[in-house]
Amino acid sequence: MPLRAQKTTTKKHAIGLLLAGTYLLILAALTSALVIQPAQAAGDQPPGGPNPDPTPVSVTDRLAKPALPDQPTLADYGAVKYWGVCLACHGDVGQGLTDEWREAGFGEDMNCWQSKCHAPNHPPHGFEIPRFAPAIIGPGSLQSFTTVKELQQLIFESMPWWDPGSLSEEESWQLTAFLLRENGVLAEAAEFNLAEADRSPVHLPIRPAQASERTGGLALAALIGLATVATIAGRKWDDEAPAPGSRPSFFHHLHAPTIPLPQARWRYTLGAGGLSIFLMLILVVTGTLEMFFYIPTPEQAGLSIQTITFSVPFGALIRGLHFWAAQALVVVSGIHLLRVVLTGSFSAPRRFNYLLGMILFVLLLFFNFTGYVLRWDEGIRWALLVGTNLLKTIPFIGEQVYGFVVGGNQPGPATLTRFYAWHIFGLTLISVTLIGWHAFRVRRDGGIAAPPANLRQETGRITRFELVRREVLAMLIALFALILVGQFIPPPLSNPIVETNPGSLSGEVNAPWFFLWVQQLLRFGDAFWMGVFVPLAALAVLAALPYFSPAIPDEQKGRWFPRAGRMAQIIVTGLALAWLALTILELVR
Repeated sequence: MPLRAQKTTTKKHAIGLLLAGTYLLILAALTSALVIQPAQAAGDQPPGGPNPDPTPVSVTDRLAKPALPDQPTLADYGAVKYWGVCLACHGDVGQGLTDEWREAGFGEDMNCWQSKCHAPNHPPHGFEIPRFAPAIIGPGSLQSFTTVKELQQLIFESMPWWDPGSLSEEESWQLTAFLLRENGVLAEAAEFNLAEADRSPVHLPIRPAQASERTGGLALAALIGLATVATIAGRKWDDEAPAPGSRPSFFHHLHAPTIPLPQARWRYTLGAGGLSIFLMLILVVTGTLEMFFYIPTPEQAGLSIQTITFSVPFGALIRGLHFWAAQALVVVSGIHLLRVVLTGSFSAPRRFNYLLGMILFVLLLFFNFTGYVLRWDEGIRWALLVGTNLLKTIPFIGEQVYGFVVGGNQPGPATLTRFYAWHIFGLTLISVTLIGWHAFRVRRDGGIAAPPANLRQETGRITRFELVRREVLAMLIALFALILVGQFIPPPLSNPIVETNPGSLSGEVNAPWFFLWVQQLLRFGDAFWMGVFVPLAALAVLAALPYFSPAIPDEQKGRWFPRAGRMAQIIVTGLALAWLALTILELVR
C-alpha cells in the first residue's frame, strides 16, 4: 500500500474510532438514564413519607413551637406557621380534630365552649374550634386536590377557619410546602419550585434527584457538543469503496456513491428533509419510552403525565425531547415544503412525490393534535371540544364522522382510547409507509432537483460518507438544541381532567399553536366555511400547484425562485403570510 494511502487510511480509522467512541458514550449515558435508574427507582421508597403518629411524651412536648434551622426552607417556615395557625384544629401531626387530639392538645380546656374561649361568640383573644377538622397529613389525606396550586389557593382563600383570607400569599406557600414535605411529596431539605405549582402533583413525590437530572441533561448536551466537534473534525473523511469481489453493506444503499455538489448545499436544501426524518426518529424513541408509563384512561392519563414529569428518573427530559421535537417537526416540515415550492422542485418528474410530502405534512398535524389531546388536562379541554365539533358542520356526513372520531355523541373515555390508538398505531403505520415511499421516490427521481450535468456551474461531487457526515452534524446540532430548550422551557401541563366528559364545563378556547390560524378564522364567520372549507381549499390549492403551474426548465431547476415558477411562489408565499398573520392575531388577542 502506498505510504500516502496508508496515512489516509490510518487517519480515517482514527477519526472513525473517535466518532464511534463518542457515540458509544452518548448511548451509555442514555442507557444509564433510561434503563438502569428507572429500574432502581422502582424499588425506592418516596422521599420523606407521612409522619407516623408519634407517641406523645407530654402535652408540653406536643405543643412546643418548632425551631428554625440555620438555613430554613419554605417548609421550615411553614412548620412554624402551622404551629401558630393550624395546629389547634388539625392536630400536631395533621391527624385532624380527633378525640385523642382534643384531650392531648387541650387537656382540661377541650370542652371549654362553656367558658366562651372557643365558642361561636368567643372573646377577642379566643377563636372558635370547629366540631370537625379533616386530617391533612398521612395516607388518604388531601385527596380532593390534584395540583399544588389548588392546595395553595384553598389555604390562601379559605384558611384559617375562623378568619378566612387573613394569611398572606407567602404564608400560604409556606404552609403548602410544609404539607407537601410532611406527606412525603417534598424531600426534607428540598425547596419547592413555585413556578411549577400549577402542574406539580400533590400525591406524587417531587424527587430531589430532579436537580441532578437537569445537570445530567446539560452534561448530555455537552457530550453531544463534543460529538459535534468530532464530526466537524472528520470533514476530510473520504469514501471507502468496497473491496473487489465483496458485496457492499446496507449502509452503501442508503445514499448514492456520489451526488452532485449543488444537491448537498445547505443554503439550498436547508437540511430540512433529513432533519424531518431525524425528528421523527426522536419522536418514535421518546414516545416508546413514555408508553411504559402512560395509562390511556380518563382517570389515569393526566396523572400518568405528571408521573412521567415528576417521578420517573429523567422523565422530564424525555417528555421535553418528545414535545419540542414534535413542535420542531411542524416548523421544519413547513420550511421543507416552502423550499420545495420556492426552488421549483415540485415540477415533473417530482409531482407525485410532492403530493406524498403534502399528505405527510397533513398527517403530521393530526399526529401533533392527537398527541396534544393525550395530555388529558385542562389545557386541551376546549381545543378538543371545538376541534371535534367542526366535524359536525360537514354536510350530510358530519354526524357520522364525528361519532367515528369521538366514539359517541360527546367527548369521553372512548375519545381518549381512539386518539391513543390513532396516535400510536394508525397514524404511525401510515406515516412510516409514506416516509419510506417518499424517500424512495427522491432516489428514483434523481435526488434533489438540480440542473443537468451539462448546465451546472459547479461540476464537483461529494461522497456518501461526506453526505452522511453533514447529516450527522445537523442531527447533533438539532439534538443539542432540543435538550437545551427542554431543560429550560418545560412542556405545558395543566390540572388533569377529572370529569368523564371533558366538554362539560365552559372555559377559554385555546387551540395548539399550529391551529391558532383556524381558531382566528372561526371568529370571522360560519364554522363550516371558516373552519373546514377554507383550510381544505388551501390544501387543495397547494396540492394542485404542480399541475397548473408551468413546467420548470432544466436550466432553472435547483435554484431559488426560478422564473417559471413565479405563480406558484406567489401563491405559497401568500398562504404562508396569511397563516402567519392569522396566528399572530390570535396570539395577541
